[in-house]
Amino acid sequence: MANFYYQIKGRQPAGPNREAEWAWPPVFSGMVEADNRKLAKAQIDELYERQFPQRVLRTDMTDHAYLLHIQELHEHDTYLLRRFEDTACKECGTVFRLIDKYNDPNTETTSHDYCTEACKQAARFRDVQEFRLVNEGRAPAVIYQVRQKSTGRVYVGQTTQPFTLRWWQHVSNPTACKFHSALSSSDITDWEFSVIEVIAYPQDCVNRAAYITQRESHWVEALSAVDAGFNTIRPTGAVDQTQISLPLAGLA
Repeated sequence: MANFYYQIKGRQPAGPNREAEWAWPPVFSGMVEADNRKLAKAQIDELYERQFPQRVLRTDMTDHAYLLHIQELHEHDTYLLRRFEDTACKECGTVFRLIDKYNDPNTETTSHDYCTEACKQAARFRDVQEFRLVNEGRAPAVIYQVRQKSTGRVYVGQTTQPFTLRWWQHVSNPTACKFHSALSSSDITDWEFSVIEVIAYPQDCVNRAAYITQRESHWVEALSAVDAGFNTIRPTGAVDQTQISLPLAGLA
């Protein structure tokens, strides 16, 4: 006896500018056990109570709603065989089969490792947090400025990511803000990116995010980045001043 993997494809109707074709993903996929391909097909036809064609000429597509594909599975077909194995979700431990996800048109995720999108996102969030903890100190939070050489105008920002990544994000994913508009309308050689402060948290700082924003606000004011530069708003951070061991102005 051998295992045969099958896919039942549905016909996608022709449109004004396209011919009829077999849609993807398949309507249903599964596996049957039989002595040969012919008996496997007979088993599938009996299961769905209809005769499925395995080959249809393009000129005959309007006469057939479905197309059946069958292939024999071997030990080395681990990618397909895994779809039928019981898998424990890496986040919550719930057991699922990937093939059941593929056959469910309302599935939240076809992830091989997680049972739902919620579990996938929870694991992703934890991984990001762990990455930040592991790398804390290697790529410290910074305040940076981007200066236009021809005008002297600056944009001030903050980032807890590697600062080179933040610069790349400004260049590659522009928004409609005045800084990005100026950046995209002039030559890249007219701009220089620099770190103006590496954040050193006070020993008793309890709100790091707000502290970074306070430092950013200091530099926005010091460099007139709103009045004469490209910043649109003055950042605000609700920091308890008793948690800051050094005067803000003295950290410039």
